[in-house]
Amino acid sequence: MQIVDSEKNKVLLLVGTLSNYRVPIYNLISEKYDLTVAYDVKDESKHECYFKKSKLKSYKISSLTLHTLSFYTLCKQYDAVIIAPDMHYLMYVSLPFIPHKYKLLTWSIGIRASYTRKYDLQRKQTFLDKVFYLINAKCDAIIFYMREAIDFYRSNGINTDKVFIAHNTVEVLPIDKNQMKNKNSVLFVGTLYKEKNVYELINAYIEVLQTGNENIPTLIIVGDGAEYQNIKNIVDTNQLSKHIHLLGRITDENVLRDLFSEALICVSPNQAGLSVLKSMGYGVPFITRRNAITGGEILNIQDGINGILYDKYEDLVDIISDVTIHKNKYLEMGKNAYAYYQENATPKIMANGVIDALEYVFNDNHE
Repeated sequence: MQIVDSEKNKVLLLVGTLSNYRVPIYNLISEKYDLTVAYDVKDESKHECYFKKSKLKSYKISSLTLHTLSFYTLCKQYDAVIIAPDMHYLMYVSLPFIPHKYKLLTWSIGIRASYTRKYDLQRKQTFLDKVFYLINAKCDAIIFYMREAIDFYRSNGINTDKVFIAHNTVEVLPIDKNQMKNKNSVLFVGTLYKEKNVYELINAYIEVLQTGNENIPTLIIVGDGAEYQNIKNIVDTNQLSKHIHLLGRITDENVLRDLFSEALICVSPNQAGLSVLKSMGYGVPFITRRNAITGGEILNIQDGINGILYDKYEDLVDIISDVTIHKNKYLEMGKNAYAYYQENATPKIMANGVIDALEYVFNDNHE
């Protein structure tokens, strides 16, 4: 149990769900500040939490989430409040526009993006994008996941002095670098639903397998979801269980580390989320489509250096075939991926981005 320093500034972080993968970052922030994470959906934390937790009362009207008026009273008890500028949370985004003495910060991916709206820094700003920017601009500091998001607001005259980068990432376990040479699998990790298009990976793998290539690595698919049974039927019907292993959902990080330690590449055709960072952290290059669904994590991939961005199905067939011929090429990419993670995307680096923003708002010398 952590002893809270009474002289630490009190910081309130407002979220929907308290996700377990964020706990290591929150714990690091709590070393510097008296942090409370307030959530209104659910607490998924399993790791030991060195910060305080608070459950908010909320109710929904259609897609909007509202809280009782005591929410504003709660905020007044803190020296700083951090919000996600999500316009579905009306009371969160109202904070910049009402009188307050506490410092106010936003923490987000930087632009509006979802499964139906791509993370596109080149697109034209909509009215809601401008509202999103206004919410950020009214705050004392802005925290983005990726530096590239700043470019989306250059034309708005964004004050870059108050923008800080908390590089989005996940924690990984220490790895044995000696094991990085003993790799012989292609890995997919994630929930199995149509949008991820794991079928493209399976079909490309089967196409290479049917050429009679004896050096083809095993395809390991980790995850469950709506498409699991369909994929199992494909494997069983085509008698592919020797080559394609369906392992279901795995949450034990030690098991995941072992699977990554055996993987030459990690492939997710249509989505590049936090699996990009997990893969890199375990020294495995990430392979995905150039236009994959992403929250910005795809920007970590340096094409041909620490991963690969491909354009069409035939490219993926070529990549899987190439893995069987030029294993050392992908081992080298894996080393580059691991180095990138260590230099740019550890939990400590992410936490320090938030801490830097908090130090900025508590230091009046910049005003």
